[in-house]
Amino acid sequence: MLAGSIASLGSHYVLGLNVLNCQTGDSLASDQVETESREKVLGALGQAATKMRAKLGESLATIQKYDAPVEQATTSSLEALRAYDLGLKSWDAEGDEAAIPFFQRATELDPNFAMVYARLGTAYFNHGHETREREATKRAYELRDRVTEPEKLYIESHYLTFVTGQLEKAAQVYELWQKTYPRDGTLYANLASIYGSLGQHQKALGGRLSALRLEPNDVINYTGLAGVYISLERPDQAREVLAQAQVHKLNSTLVILQSYELAFCAVT
Repeated sequence: MLAGSIASLGSHYVLGLNVLNCQTGDSLASDQVETESREKVLGALGQAATKMRAKLGESLATIQKYDAPVEQATTSSLEALRAYDLGLKSWDAEGDEAAIPFFQRATELDPNFAMVYARLGTAYFNHGHETREREATKRAYELRDRVTEPEKLYIESHYLTFVTGQLEKAAQVYELWQKTYPRDGTLYANLASIYGSLGQHQKALGGRLSALRLEPNDVINYTGLAGVYISLERPDQAREVLAQAQVHKLNSTLVILQSYELAFCAVT
């Protein structure tokens, strides 16, 4: 687990990064940097992250291949990055509707923040705003050269899915992504969604289970898995998954809607 901290020291800022063993809580590596102004915080953070990767044993070759300044790969605006982070947290806990205003704010603060458009496109899609989804995803695709390698895979796969409708090609991108970054829960969920659209519900089930195992605090993983169980006509397991989401205090209109759907099925 990666933990971070930031503290002001007069006009300066002190940034700390600490990698912890999730099972024991022991520190595996840490680094601290100081910057002279708020405007230089993101650059200092990127430098600290690069040092941390080396301390954790990553090879110099891969560090050089995938390294990029934070302000170039994401955004030069600390405020936009904060809005993006708040959007991601709201998305995990409450779903698309809660995240959209934060993502919109981030695009206002930095119109060239590629990943915000990609996330916004996904949130619009899940919320039924097809035109807005396509516009946001197209904008992310136009800016894809500004992002990291996994983010580029995210953007390209979503462009193929939402804009061109080439689901088989999108699945190929996800499968490549899966081989390269096997512990990223997002790709399993998105690949499962494609399998579901293609009617391959058993394959979708495996992906949804993997996504929930890797990211148990994301409400979308619960509702996605429940949706697959509904498609497979296994309502009892769908109810169990939605109950788990409520136990974890993950609130979303999707949980309510799926619970209603299951209750309606039981009545009929």
